[in-house]
Amino acid sequence: MLFVPENVGTSAARFSLFGSQFSFSSEYVYKINDPSSDNGYIYIPGQALLLNLNYFKRGFGVALAAKSTDNMSFRSDRNESLNYLLINYNPALTKPQTYLLVATLYPYATNINGEVAFQADLNYKIKKKTMLGGKYGTNISLNTSVALAPNRTYLNDQEGARLGYETSLFSISDSLFYSDVNIAVYHKFTKKFKAKLTYFNIAFNADANLITDAHGMVYSNTFVFEGNYKFTPKQSLRFELQTLFTEQDRGNWAAIVLEYSISPHWFFALIDQYNYGNKDESKQVHYYKFNVGYTKGANRIQIGYGKQREGIMCVGGVCRNVPASNGFTISITSSF
Repeated sequence: MLFVPENVGTSAARFSLFGSQFSFSSEYVYKINDPSSDNGYIYIPGQALLLNLNYFKRGFGVALAAKSTDNMSFRSDRNESLNYLLINYNPALTKPQTYLLVATLYPYATNINGEVAFQADLNYKIKKKTMLGGKYGTNISLNTSVALAPNRTYLNDQEGARLGYETSLFSISDSLFYSDVNIAVYHKFTKKFKAKLTYFNIAFNADANLITDAHGMVYSNTFVFEGNYKFTPKQSLRFELQTLFTEQDRGNWAAIVLEYSISPHWFFALIDQYNYGNKDESKQVHYYKFNVGYTKGANRIQIGYGKQREGIMCVGGVCRNVPASNGFTISITSSF
């Protein structure tokens, strides 16, 4: 017979240290036994450790982060599954992406049952009025992140203590959940035109992240060219040209995004995603959509038409998760 505690206690401690050019922060969390559908109703306690180190000086900055979590699923209903009724917050050490092909095809959040993750951010600004910096300077940013499964020794104790397994913080296995290496170069050419070129190299474990119909590892290379041209102080055109190459899953993709803004109220957007590399020719389709929106104060109304694939959609500087659809859409948001 399975006995489950009616109350689950947690405790946490934080430590921070600040200097003129650096900062360090850490947090440790401990959770007593909480058998649930997430962990297979075992009694091993949960724990997590998060470390952050930042160094910065004029024109250069670096941010390092490390995280180890184990059995930190914490719900108001222990029989629930998926991402529902969560009490705690499990941060992901991956860079939040907004570009269509990167954010919607292979997004990664965090593994709720445990992971060991690392992330590094480097930013460097080439000085103005130099050969590479030009008149306004050039910004270069490098980001890399990796998430792996913890190393665990499984126990045959289902008729006894039901701990399930043994592990320790930052004990790493060779099972990769996700990795991302991306580099971006941003340059302002004139007062009216600026652009950014970004490259993404992503390894995605489709068996651990149930987002696509693929199995095993999916490797992709994505290039994004983003530009912004300001016609007048209140009117501007932003565009994105994207292409993703992969030999797994649904093959290669291309995308284009055009956003015309008339500040402070109107914006118009045209979006097209094309799965031209799908091995099934019947699925080599265009996901096109046209949006028009009006914003005033804390109120926003948006009307769209077209074919939308399921995922994250970013238009007018606002990103949200949307279902698959084909036809007209209207959304109204207001903040109080």
